[in-house]
Amino acid sequence: MRPAAREEEVICPSCRRYVGTFERCPYCGARVPKRLAFRMLKWGGLAVAVFGILFLYVDLHSANLVVKVPPTIELGEIEPTMNMAQVYLRGKATFVKYYEDTGFLGMFVSDDAGNSIFIRAYDGETRRLLEMEKQRLAEGSPEPKFPAVGDIVTIRGQLRVRPEFRMMILQYAEGLKIERPQAGKATIEQMVSNPENFGEYQRLEIGWEENQRVKVISRRDYDWATMLTLYEMSSEAETTLLIPKTLTHFGRTLGAKIGDTILARGAFQLRYGEAQLWLASWDDLEVIG
Repeated sequence: MRPAAREEEVICPSCRRYVGTFERCPYCGARVPKRLAFRMLKWGGLAVAVFGILFLYVDLHSANLVVKVPPTIELGEIEPTMNMAQVYLRGKATFVKYYEDTGFLGMFVSDDAGNSIFIRAYDGETRRLLEMEKQRLAEGSPEPKFPAVGDIVTIRGQLRVRPEFRMMILQYAEGLKIERPQAGKATIEQMVSNPENFGEYQRLEIGWEENQRVKVISRRDYDWATMLTLYEMSSEAETTLLIPKTLTHFGRTLGAKIGDTILARGAFQLRYGEAQLWLASWDDLEVIG
């Protein structure tokens, strides 16, 4: 079979080997002349491909001229026919974990009807979220970038739907929007004595009033979190403050030590009948004495 192009364009003039579209022989390094039209076609095609990829990337993230904005659906509306679909979901984060061994963010998001879905972020995007939160804390911005238990999250991602299993892939960091509700005032005595008065994962603030100060009386460190036992001096009631290990990636360390008086905000949870709070950010813990 004879080559379709001119022989002098596909055969090395030095070693007489077939080089195809190469402009320099891969065997002996000799230059293989090509027509201008051929070179324009080659580099023009590459330029069009690169421009097309950049256009789709920009369009996906902002303009949405070709890639249309995905629909917003409720958790209860997810069906098997939606597998691989791009959608927006909104709900409350009820479990958040940064998996140290694999480097990805995983969380469960639930709605008021009891529906839930597991969200997984790509490893590279998880690292971006960590860096964005670190920068946010350094700049003093009030808008969280990394999710925590109790946050209201809106997620744009791709669904994976199987029988008895539903998951969404967060494909890029900008697809996650976080609303951190204001914390309501409470005392440890109220949390312990009447936990039914508080919603699960409701954000609460303790130690806010001078006559209801809270003191750290013990500390326990685990692979996944640090647990501080908090003692309310006025009522002698106690509760636990959980500090996820993920917070150590945000450029700060735990400043509170045993004996310190603190102000803390966190998401309320009953675990085995015991009231506890999940710390969302270093912003939610202040040492006041």
